[in-house]
Amino acid sequence: MRYCFAVVLSLLLAGCQSAEDSDRCSNYGFEHGTTEFAVCRQRIDLARREYRERRMERSIEAPNYDY
Repeated sequence: MRYCFAVVLSLLLAGCQSAEDSDRCSNYGFEHGTTEFAVCRQRIDLARREYRERRMERSIEAPNYDY
């Protein structure tokens, strides 16, 4: 049950994030359906992915004091 809830929640949040990304690119002046709009969305996605990877690397390299 928890697994299903987590999956549904993550899908809902991903949809919200996608809408926010589209709104952000529209606010920058890019029109939906253009190459520039797609590049804007791609750059946002790549920046988010890079941020997550850096955060993961820091958590792996951090000392673990759980005994």
